[in-house]
Amino acid sequence: MRDEEIEKLRGVVRDCVSKHLYSSAIFFADKVAAFTADPADIYMQAQALFLGRHYRRAFHLLNASKIVLSDLRFRYLAAKCLVLSSIFLPFREELKEWDQCLSMLGEAKVDDEGNVSDTKDSNVMYLDKDCEDREINISSAICFLRGKAYEALENRAQARLWYKAAIKADPLCYEALECLIENHMLTCQEEANLISSLQFGSEDGWLSSFYSCLIKKVMQYDKENVVEAKFRELENESCKSDQSDTSFFRTLKSNTDLLACKAEYYHQCGEYQKCFDLTYVLLERDLFHLKCTLVHLAAAVELGHSNELYLMACNLVKDYPQMALSWFAVGCYYYCIKKYDQSRRYFSKATSLDGTFPPAWIGYGNAYAAQEEGDQAMSAYRTAARLFPG
Repeated sequence: MRDEEIEKLRGVVRDCVSKHLYSSAIFFADKVAAFTADPADIYMQAQALFLGRHYRRAFHLLNASKIVLSDLRFRYLAAKCLVLSSIFLPFREELKEWDQCLSMLGEAKVDDEGNVSDTKDSNVMYLDKDCEDREINISSAICFLRGKAYEALENRAQARLWYKAAIKADPLCYEALECLIENHMLTCQEEANLISSLQFGSEDGWLSSFYSCLIKKVMQYDKENVVEAKFRELENESCKSDQSDTSFFRTLKSNTDLLACKAEYYHQCGEYQKCFDLTYVLLERDLFHLKCTLVHLAAAVELGHSNELYLMACNLVKDYPQMALSWFAVGCYYYCIKKYDQSRRYFSKATSLDGTFPPAWIGYGNAYAAQEEGDQAMSAYRTAARLFPG
């Protein structure tokens, strides 16, 4: 087969992936890899298998390749296959898969500041580089996956260090920062120090401001209008979307993530009505924005809006029955109407579904405290403080 015909087949594979026709992508990628035996085509075939949820088959393909030990992309995808193939395994077997994931990623050490050393991850082959898209550093993705593995193995101290390493290796690795913030792994000062240590590109000024808004705001209360200034800066950040009309700009002013961040700021400031009004409008636009949902629930509890809590809880349990947030919402409703025994039951169910969901532990403690059961309340608060130092 001629080179131009093979290149057309590669295009078919990419198009199948873009249209979510994964079986077709697997079929054609397999034929391309058979014709060429090129590492890039083998990687493309493994990607198609991964997207088609054939994780074991993809892992076998990658592991059979001699390149898997020397190429970071092969190793990273193989480790991801191990992780996702463990989802339906018994708990002990799942832990073994996470251990294998760490072995596949290779040995490396990280210090308290998130700096990686003693790593052999230096031989990187860049595959499928036909486009000029900006990429996230593969080393950052590997650090992030190490963090996820350690978190699954309940080694939160190591997970925290590897998440820090991931975001420091590439500030575009937002997921690492998200895990650090949402799991409350860092103190206020540590969050501020981490953001200030990141090396943003010249075009990423907006991202630096956005990250500054995401971290805990209590450290900034003493500085007048610091947080508000960051929000204004982001709201005024513009992008010319029509080159023929210089007066037409798009901004982040109505961006849902930014509005959710601002709502969280209002909540931390104790301005619950402003927080509730903002999240109410935002959820009308994006009903399934779960980060906003959590802030909305918290504000509704503070304001005593039991009807809103009831409706939110019903919808969440219907749409996300396996999520801790859904049962946390049920607990919030019962807490709001002062049925504390029932609220504890559902807060407990939320922690059983996700032991790393901080609001459920706090709610559990609050429900005990409302009935003046101080010892049990303190036990829940201590658990929260131990698991979530931030």
